[in-house]
Amino acid sequence: MRNIQKLSQAQEIIMVKDLQRIMPINELQAREILLQTQWNLQRANNIILDLQGKSHNAEEQFRKYAKGDLIEDQGIINFCKDLGIDLMDPIILYISFSFKAERMGQFTKFDFIYGFNQLKIVDTIDLRNRIPKLREEFKKMEVFKSVYKFCFDFAKEKKDLPYEIAQGLWDTLLKPLFPIMGKFLEYVENIPEKSRQPITRDTYLMVLEFCVQIGNDLTKYDYKNGAWPIFLDNFYYFMFPEAKNQQGYY
Repeated sequence: MRNIQKLSQAQEIIMVKDLQRIMPINELQAREILLQTQWNLQRANNIILDLQGKSHNAEEQFRKYAKGDLIEDQGIINFCKDLGIDLMDPIILYISFSFKAERMGQFTKFDFIYGFNQLKIVDTIDLRNRIPKLREEFKKMEVFKSVYKFCFDFAKEKKDLPYEIAQGLWDTLLKPLFPIMGKFLEYVENIPEKSRQPITRDTYLMVLEFCVQIGNDLTKYDYKNGAWPIFLDNFYYFMFPEAKNQQGYY
């Protein structure tokens, strides 16, 4: 068997950009396809050409909702309506993850081409029928964590996540699974607007790890010696103000 040379991060970035120059796809899609081909640019190019060659159904479905080159606003509302789901249903985030969409509130034509192929569907009726199965898949923590991580880049502005968007994602994704999130979102809402800062990637990811590791009563939370972000320490102090005084905050 031929040995595959491991590429450096810089080499991977160059290949992703090279593929994007050839084909109208986003960075996530380029990276996924290159991974499938063990970073073979020609094979990746051929996969995309093959997808485009059998994309009639996906393109037809895309045109139902698109205005120009994108599905946005009313198109997304109509798409969700045809799927029988609410705009705030977290399953739309799993669908966006499967499509490897790049921006929240938008779908491109290739998002539909790529996503229809990934999910092995031919139209929105097929996708609607698939939703119960997608919900079961979404319950798996490995899948859930991947979607949660994806949502940071999906919704970020520049390098961080707007505070209100992070609130919305925590409410949509984490609150139904982790009872502690009710109190956590109360804490988030109570932070004065002038003190609110964009949420960094590290903080966003650590909120999920906090939910998984700490549980609902915070007895496992080590606010003295732990390596949690200050944002989470402050939630502990919100719940237990006396601990803040013991730490020397007056």
